Amino acid sequence: MEEQQAEMQTKIAANMEKIPAIEELTKSTISDYKAGKLETKTTASGLKYYIVKNGEGPNAAVGSTVSVNYYGTLTDGTMFDNSFQRGQVFQFPLGGGQVIKGWDEGIALLKEGPKASFFILYTLLYGEAGSPPVIPAKADLMFYVELNKVK
Repeated sequence: MEEQQAEMQTKIAANMEKIPAIEELTKSTISDYKAGKLETKTTASGLKYYIVKNGEGPNAAVGSTVSVNYYGTLTDGTMFDNSFQRGQVFQFPLGGGQVIKGWDEGIALLKEGPKASFFILYTLLYGEAGSPPVIPAKADLMFYVELNKVK
């Protein structure tokens, strides 16, 4: 049990070291996006995405289980949630409706191993109501994601 706790603390510490760089990347990505300097791709639903680093592994296909690290912000750069500080990846079955629509759609565009940013419209998130008190009504969000594993 102590060994597992020590391993978890090591993972958390390693991820915490990444957070300042991710914060800086997120702020500059949002700034470039707002200034029209970011070459995003847009899907039919309106999801915009920017690949920071391409993945080399298998495609994330509907039905596969994916493991993702993420850093979520409002479009003003205010962080509301991230998996890095917990030291655990977020795992879910892709396309199963267990996450927001923008994630099911966006993660399915990636191969294992990338780093990407998603700009997700409120219609693909929490709708007009938002998710108070953290996510305001009609809030669009930005997620920096790292797709670590596709099974």
